[in-house]
Amino acid sequence: MKSRCIYCIAYFLFWFLLFLILKPIFLFYHWSVASDFPVIEWLRVVKHGVTMDLSAAGYMSASVVLALFVSSFFDRCGWLDKFLKGYTYVALFLVVLIVVSDLVLYSYWGFRIDSTPLFYLKTPKDALASGTPAMMFGSVACGCLFYLALVGSFRFMHKRLFDIKGKSLFFLPSLLFAFLLVFFIRGGFGVSTMNAGRVYFSNTVFLNHAAINPVWNFIYSLSRNDSFEGRYCYFDKETADRCFAEMVEPASDSTTVSLLKMQRPNIVMVILESFGSTSCEALGGTPGVMPNISALASEGVFFTHFYANSFRTDRGLVSLLSGYPAQPTTSLMKYPNKSQNVAKFPLSLKNAGYDVAFYYGGDDNFTNMRSYLVMSGFEKIVNENDFSSEDMSEKWGAYDHALFRRVMADIDQQGKDVPFFKLLLTLNSHEPFDVPMNRFENKYLNAVCYTDSCLGCFVDDLKKSSVWDSTLLILVPDHAYRYPETLEGSDEERHRIPMLWLGGALRDTMRVDTIASQIDLARTLLSQLDVDASEYKFSKNIFGKHSPKFAFYAFNEGFGMVKDSSISIYDCSVERALREKDTVLTRMGKAYLQSLFDDLSKR
Repeated sequence: MKSRCIYCIAYFLFWFLLFLILKPIFLFYHWSVASDFPVIEWLRVVKHGVTMDLSAAGYMSASVVLALFVSSFFDRCGWLDKFLKGYTYVALFLVVLIVVSDLVLYSYWGFRIDSTPLFYLKTPKDALASGTPAMMFGSVACGCLFYLALVGSFRFMHKRLFDIKGKSLFFLPSLLFAFLLVFFIRGGFGVSTMNAGRVYFSNTVFLNHAAINPVWNFIYSLSRNDSFEGRYCYFDKETADRCFAEMVEPASDSTTVSLLKMQRPNIVMVILESFGSTSCEALGGTPGVMPNISALASEGVFFTHFYANSFRTDRGLVSLLSGYPAQPTTSLMKYPNKSQNVAKFPLSLKNAGYDVAFYYGGDDNFTNMRSYLVMSGFEKIVNENDFSSEDMSEKWGAYDHALFRRVMADIDQQGKDVPFFKLLLTLNSHEPFDVPMNRFENKYLNAVCYTDSCLGCFVDDLKKSSVWDSTLLILVPDHAYRYPETLEGSDEERHRIPMLWLGGALRDTMRVDTIASQIDLARTLLSQLDVDASEYKFSKNIFGKHSPKFAFYAFNEGFGMVKDSSISIYDCSVERALREKDTVLTRMGKAYLQSLFDDLSKR
């Protein structure tokens, strides 16, 4: 019995100490951010993360305690040695995989790893395309070395402590161990169980994230079901409905501005991968990165306070095309049975007589994109298979200059009898930023500058074409990017993006300072075309006479609300505001999120 008790304690401590050292590893890996904080803050990260580390160690030890309990009823325990080694080797492999993935992904996503990457692994080639060969090799090599070191440490412990022969009275103390494991896993025996909010201690999001155990966070996200019903329920239904009603477009609202010279112009919409305000000089960002967009801003209708609703392409597409808000913890594209039931403005254009086509230099099967596009009315979908090998980059697909060239060739051959809508999604300003240009040392800025240069050439060609005078060109990003990397995933500037309308179909130039977001594009555009937009429940006409003026955006486990000079950023996992200028705005955001998930549950 003594040997089993000692082994139980040692095994639990093995996992606990491992999770404990992951904190400084995470901080050292993200040294560019972590170095701004004194040592005392690093120690607070470790201190406040202890309860979650204990919970994760409890999860990892539960199977071993059960096996030791069962073995106490057998005369021979040869199988136990094999089980303990086999289970631990596999568990360590999975833990290392989670830890290494978390270290790499946090730089891009700004939140600790959860089940989100599993969705993107449905198309592994594209999921892996974000990494450079050097980064992937380095990650694999470090992961292997880390794994071997952990296996060696376990074998050292196991060899010295495993001395279990046969039957014993261990089933009595095993009840105590089981009690302690449940205590650690739950984070105590209070009403609330362990959650991410338990380890939050700072007003700085990065430090709170550093305290989170990535293995626990991953396990927790897997345990959550996909049911939308009852999620984010802050108010009774009547209160939420009443508050939400004040945030939607009045049914009989009329537009205050007529932007177009004609009722049915041709429309070309370019969705720019990862173009954010912090790299746009026209919005006060880094000079020289988007010289073409900054120069063109004075030639069209430039929206200066426009926000992305999320941080991923699949969510941004739904926000733009369906006027449907992004969600904090999931993607509507993940559920074709639900995404098929939301409105889509390309389909509205098709029903209004437009010829619609979609162009993308990558794999359109990524994140269920193709099914969503088909349901959006696109019969012509151009993807990576439609480009020659000379046009292809090493990772994601065709270069953006090849994409624009292909679209321009199709426009030149387009018939004049039917108005067209062409939707382009650029690619190369996505990690790993593989572009044939070298102007900026920062790879992200360099890639954005490359795509901007391709865009400039495309606009020049379009101006020279016969369709320019009858064309509306819309430039809008799918989401912003975490640049500079000191930006938190929840920050307002992390979601602010430029939107620009150009083309000979416009009546005049204009600067629009109204606060709006991607979901408002659908109703705004359709209102200009005099196409019915009543089914776009969440979308608002930016130029509506009585339209509410605010922007809602979602980040991992939270939301932001921007209105006038006020802002509220709320973390749903800890149920508190990270930044709050107006409590009324926080209340609005909660009601909006509750109404969103209530709507989702019915789709």
